[in-house]
Amino acid sequence: VISCPACDLELVPVFPDWVVGAVGGLACCATCAVGTGQTVLVFVRTFLAMVNLVPLLLAILVTVVAGEQGKVSYDGYSVLELIPRSGKDISWVKSLACRSLTDWVGVDMPAHLLCDRKQARNLKVSARKKGIQTKYVSKHFGREIKKEARTVDQMADRITRRKVNADKNKKNKKNKTKVKNVHAIKNNFRHRAFLGSQLMYDWLDQIDKKFDVMEIDNIGKTGEGRDIKIVKINSNNTDLPIIFIDAGIHAREWISPAATLFLIEKLTKSMTKGRGKNDISKFQWHIIPLANPDGYEYTRTKDRMWRKNTVKNPGSSCIGVDLNRNFPEGYGIGASTNPCSEVFQGAHPLSELESTTISNYIKSTRNIKAAISIHSYGNVLIYPWGYKQTPHPKRSQLAQLATDMSNAIQEKHSEKYRPGTAREVFGLWGLAGGATDDWYITQNIEYSYTFELPESDGDGDHGFLLPAKNIIKVGRQLVQGFTTMASKL
Repeated sequence: VISCPACDLELVPVFPDWVVGAVGGLACCATCAVGTGQTVLVFVRTFLAMVNLVPLLLAILVTVVAGEQGKVSYDGYSVLELIPRSGKDISWVKSLACRSLTDWVGVDMPAHLLCDRKQARNLKVSARKKGIQTKYVSKHFGREIKKEARTVDQMADRITRRKVNADKNKKNKKNKTKVKNVHAIKNNFRHRAFLGSQLMYDWLDQIDKKFDVMEIDNIGKTGEGRDIKIVKINSNNTDLPIIFIDAGIHAREWISPAATLFLIEKLTKSMTKGRGKNDISKFQWHIIPLANPDGYEYTRTKDRMWRKNTVKNPGSSCIGVDLNRNFPEGYGIGASTNPCSEVFQGAHPLSELESTTISNYIKSTRNIKAAISIHSYGNVLIYPWGYKQTPHPKRSQLAQLATDMSNAIQEKHSEKYRPGTAREVFGLWGLAGGATDDWYITQNIEYSYTFELPESDGDGDHGFLLPAKNIIKVGRQLVQGFTTMASKL
């Protein structure tokens, strides 16, 4: 196991094995490289001075400092799934040098690990010897990321043309051609692609202009100056209770904001057409479709696996705070004080502009009946408490509604969401504080949940790279879940 000297994390080292050996086992991890690159540069200069290999400088810098100068490359990496069967198995999985892509590791719950290809092969052998079920989620992870990148911001619908040249088309058939046009958002978006933050907002503005039941407000700014917007549906009826939803608080979870956009459109159109009079129209719907725009854009331009926001952390070359570890309730549990960690909790509760924006909005808005955070992935619907084993006083009603929603989704769409607390679903390893759902329920809100959306389809497991063709399918699951919630409430 190799520990990064900068952040002490046991992660996949950026440097190849022969470099690590040449300097006595030291290495800089991918997390540090994604920051400013200062730590990595210092290490590289020291190493080159030791072995006098100046010609290697450019080659090493290209691969290591990608986090600052370009995209982080995952070429040569694989993602493995391991299913621990006991606490001993979990301890072994958590001790591995590979980078965990799973929020929670639990008994009989899949754990996804990012390893270089050699590590992945060796790990499969070791896991099998221990009787731990394992398989590849992605054998060529970098290749899948590049494939996904070719599909983003696809706005165009099919354009039909009729050819008149009989020699070219004797039967005068219609030819269908796909065209990419990132500006034609008004008529062409059909929820079959992942959009950038600005295109999301542009599309929402078009929906806003078209339907009277919807409005959009700016409720805050990010560290990089981007807007944090909230969509309000049926808000003209100010006496109605509110269902509040946030999505996209973790940057790499692209399916979360994408499926939420589908939900927004369906709710808006249903109420405009007079549907849902006995359920969804009895509520206002206040929805933040993208709670972490800076981090989301970072996943598009720098590192597809980025989780946090992009704030600069004083005294550290590592950037970003995990916004879902930054809320006051249970703050510090299952989180890290290390700025280089993916679950860095921040300097103090609500230290970040994004979390403060959500907090201020919740505190200034009366009559919120339910608050839900949409994440991926895991196929679970969890409720408080998430950071301790003590049952919440309203556990029975939280459990009943979660079960009703889960059953309705499974009956209609054949997708199972496991309801429960983090302790019930993941075991003791799942306990973590500072999350939105635990804080929401302390703010005089009766119901609070976290959706963890699916990561697989008919083609297999995908982790955070669930293809865009699944947006509509997952969006329909959200529509069913929230329609059920509204009818039960």
